[in-house]
Amino acid sequence: MPSGFDYSKWNNIELSDDEEDVHPNIDKASWFRYKHQTRVERDEDEEKKQLALEKQLEKLQKEYDSFGEGGKDHLKAKKIKVELDKVQEELETMEKNKKWNADNMCKTVEQKTVLSDSKDTPGPEPRLQGEAVAQGYCEFVEENEDLLESYIALGEEEDLEKVGNFLRAHGGKLLQGEHAESYLLLDCLEKEMNGLHQEMTQSVRQYQLLVQLREFSRAAGRPARDSVNPIFQRLIEHEGTQESFEETCQNFVRRIEKRAVEKKKEMDAEEAANPLGPGGLDPMEVFATLPEEMQIAFRTKDLQRLQAAVESLPEEEARYHLQRCEESGLWVPSTEAGAPPYRA
Repeated sequence: MPSGFDYSKWNNIELSDDEEDVHPNIDKASWFRYKHQTRVERDEDEEKKQLALEKQLEKLQKEYDSFGEGGKDHLKAKKIKVELDKVQEELETMEKNKKWNADNMCKTVEQKTVLSDSKDTPGPEPRLQGEAVAQGYCEFVEENEDLLESYIALGEEEDLEKVGNFLRAHGGKLLQGEHAESYLLLDCLEKEMNGLHQEMTQSVRQYQLLVQLREFSRAAGRPARDSVNPIFQRLIEHEGTQESFEETCQNFVRRIEKRAVEKKKEMDAEEAANPLGPGGLDPMEVFATLPEEMQIAFRTKDLQRLQAAVESLPEEEARYHLQRCEESGLWVPSTEAGAPPYRA
C-alpha cells in the first residue's frame, strides 16, 4: 500500500446490507424505500449546509484579504480571521464525518486540483470611518509608543533616506491602519498648543509622509508598505515632487496653527463654565468621587446629613474627602470656628 494516501474517509461507508435488519412484520421493500429516502434527505440537508458554509468562507476570505499584508494585525482583521478559521474547521469536520453510501459515492461533481497559490493579490487597507477608526487605538499606542516616538524624532534630521529605511523596517506597524496617523496628528496639535512650533513642523512632515504613503497605496491598489520605495525614490530624486510635498506640509502647518487657537478657546470656555475651586480642583470631578451619602447630602443641602455621613467614615477617609471638598469649593468652612480639624 503506497504511503501518503488517506483511506480513513472510507471508514464511514453505509452498506446496503444494513437495511436487511428489518422486523418480520414489516414489508422489506417498503423498509428499503424508507431507509433510502431518509439517506437522500440527509445528504441533501448536509449539501445545503456545506454550500452555505463555503459561501460564508469565501466572503470572509475576501474581507480578510482586503486588509492587505500590513493590516493583518488590525483588530477587525483579527476578528475576521477567528471567524474564518472557525468556518474552515466546521467544513473539515463535516467532510471527515461524512457518511458514504451507494448514492453519494458514485455522484460525479466538478472537481479541480490547484497546484499553485491562488490567493488574490493583497490590496490596500479599507478606509475606516466612525467608531472603527478608534477601535484598538489605545492598545496600539501602548504597544508601539516607543516606535512612534522614534519615528517622530527622525523629523529633526529631515533625512529622507533614514526615514525611508525606518519605514521599510517598521512599516508593518506604522502603516497598518489609521492609528499611527492619529497619534502623530494629536502630537502636532499638542506641540503647537504648548508653544513648540518648530517641533510641530517636524511632526507635520512625519505625519504627511504616512498620509502620502497610504494614499498612494489606495490609488495603486497595493498594501501601504509597498509604496515606501516608489514614494521615497520620487521624493529624493525629483525636485518637483519635493516642492509639492513641502507645500503640502506648509498648508497643513497653517491648519494646525488655526486649530490650536480654536482648541485653546474651547478649553478656556469649558474652564470658565466649570471653574476650579480655590485649591485648583474641579468640583464636578471631586463630587463624583465622594461616598454616595455625602453626594446626597450635598444635593439636598442637608448639613446634618452631611455631618452624619462624614462621622460614619474612618478618620483618614473623612479627612481626605473634606480636604478635597474645600479645595474644590464644594465645602466652605466657617472662618469664625477657626481652622477645621482635617487640616491638622
